[in-house]
Amino acid sequence: MAKGFAAEAVALEELVLVRVEERLRTALHEIRQPVAAVLALAEAARGLPGISMDMRDYLDLLIEQVQEVSGAAWSVLGRGRAEDLPGSLPVDVDEILDSVLAAFSKTWTGTLVRRGHSGRLWTKGCRPAIRRCLVNVVDNAVRAAGPTGEVVVTVRHDAGSVRLDVEDDGPGFGGGPGGMGIGLAVTRRELLELGGSLSPGSTSGLGGARIAISLPLRSVDPLYRDPLYLDPSTPAG
Repeated sequence: MAKGFAAEAVALEELVLVRVEERLRTALHEIRQPVAAVLALAEAARGLPGISMDMRDYLDLLIEQVQEVSGAAWSVLGRGRAEDLPGSLPVDVDEILDSVLAAFSKTWTGTLVRRGHSGRLWTKGCRPAIRRCLVNVVDNAVRAAGPTGEVVVTVRHDAGSVRLDVEDDGPGFGGGPGGMGIGLAVTRRELLELGGSLSPGSTSGLGGARIAISLPLRSVDPLYRDPLYLDPSTPAG
């Protein structure tokens, strides 16, 4: 009987995920045109005469975030297995994490801290999909911590994998805002497709929740250069 109940629970969870994904794909399809319009308007505003440097910097940040949204929408709408997606090249987990934390630092009033390893950590897959997973986990943490809370992201790695521990000082699992569980379930499934994992449930050293993300490390040709990284030693032009 226990096995039958477990099988029914798994089947129900899969059905919920399928329904959520169907609605997500519909929503993303509908927002593609407005997102493109926002990007075009921001680009146009950036080119207007008399724009201050501060305003130009904010427009650059807006354009960067809209491009991230556009990439995330494409990765869901064109979704297959990670290895089959266009752009499934070596990607730098360190760079993706920095972009995620930089975005949250602009919109969240709490304390966001990064610890542990700093430097390139290569995996392989679809960059928007990996970034979406990190965004979902950090978003859960900042929502749980609240506007004056603290979130700490610690990066570790060994010979075969990279691990990111996301901790918060919120009320712990089951005590945060509603609607958080489905996001983590979708994230877990995406990470499995990328060869990684998500491990929720442990208690944070800050008193709240801790969620661990792992991704496989990939060997990369030493001559390979991430197109998102500009080597400062390379002359311009």
